[in-house]
Amino acid sequence: MENKSSDKSNFFSEVLSADERIRFDRQLRLPGWNQKALKDSTVLIVGVGGLGTEIAKNLAMAGVGVLHLIDLDIIEHSNLNRQILFYDAEEGEPKSKVAARTLKKINPHSRYFWHYSNLEDVNPEIYAKADLYISGLDSVTARNELMRRAVQFKKPMIDGGTATYYGHVYTYLPNVNSCLQCDPQRERERETLAACTLVGIPRKRSHCLLKGQLFFESKHNRPPDTTEMDEVKIALDYANDLIKEHFPETGLFTIDEAVKMIDQHDPTVISINAVIASLQTQEALKLLHHLKGIELGVVNPEYLIYNGLVGKFFYLEKPPNKKCLLCGDNAPIIEEIELPRSSTLDMLYPILKQRGYHFDPEFLPSFWLVDKKEMSEAKRNNTLVEAGIRDFETIYVTGLTKNNEEKDVYVRILLKNTK
Repeated sequence: MENKSSDKSNFFSEVLSADERIRFDRQLRLPGWNQKALKDSTVLIVGVGGLGTEIAKNLAMAGVGVLHLIDLDIIEHSNLNRQILFYDAEEGEPKSKVAARTLKKINPHSRYFWHYSNLEDVNPEIYAKADLYISGLDSVTARNELMRRAVQFKKPMIDGGTATYYGHVYTYLPNVNSCLQCDPQRERERETLAACTLVGIPRKRSHCLLKGQLFFESKHNRPPDTTEMDEVKIALDYANDLIKEHFPETGLFTIDEAVKMIDQHDPTVISINAVIASLQTQEALKLLHHLKGIELGVVNPEYLIYNGLVGKFFYLEKPPNKKCLLCGDNAPIIEEIELPRSSTLDMLYPILKQRGYHFDPEFLPSFWLVDKKEMSEAKRNNTLVEAGIRDFETIYVTGLTKNNEEKDVYVRILLKNTK
């Protein structure tokens, strides 16, 4: 009779090689830890920068089985002071590609897939099959797009961000706390000039430097190179002439101010990145155990803020908003429909009708592809393949009614393999 008592053993698990058991020996000793749960897990990391590289490194060293890395950026020299996975890379290489290559050296027992791509071009099947998403994004638009997929696929998403000496971590848990659209954070607006200000008197001190930048661009057809002092000084001198004329009491711009305003990169330091990335990693490790039915600690549902100047943490409760148009009661319904690859979209009509939806035959519903970079309308008489519809693709359908109410519906297409 087979001895079942060793099924959950970390030290003698048959899914771990001898090298893995030696490599992970110290964490195998942790109470409640299950290495097989991690090896069987898939994590999607979006944004392979200051946070993403640390998180990917941590999860790889912990033995998570599959990591998908998504990033559309290439390596710049300024990345090297805080992004350890790029230590031997060349400028201009895709971040995701180099990260996957380095991670394979760190832990060859896991699998790493890199995607030099925006979120929309990544195969929807990857979103559907990942256990959880982790965001290291600095774009509000991209973060909201990732959140949409987390809500619609009912996946947890661990978000993180840093700014100067501060950072935050927030784990979205479906049906437990709020999504990012329940209480949307306003994207920090870059101070730009109105058209009238371009040709008129600057209304703010900052407008002077922006005018200096535009002066340089008018002469060279490109922005100033902030690594070249001579180029920055052209914009700076023009700006300071305006300061003397219009805002003499405020003082002249310094060369550092000019660089920071012309090159819009957030200041950051490796220690804050490391703290926030470690917190995101720890939440991920607990959550991966929970998703496999193993209770390891408690996943924090609150919005965590870290103040690195005083070394303190602050917490905010984020209850779900029932009126949220993404995850609330009024959010569009998601219908999963399986179709052969040779089907056309008009084959959805009888299926939707069977599910209680109605439409006016004279004004047929419209089908919109929303998982693309640019949302576009799909032709009803095209096959799914001709329309570029992938497995687990989301179609937004308008023009339907149900129970005498207008209903906009998401249809998730599951492609049926037919011989």
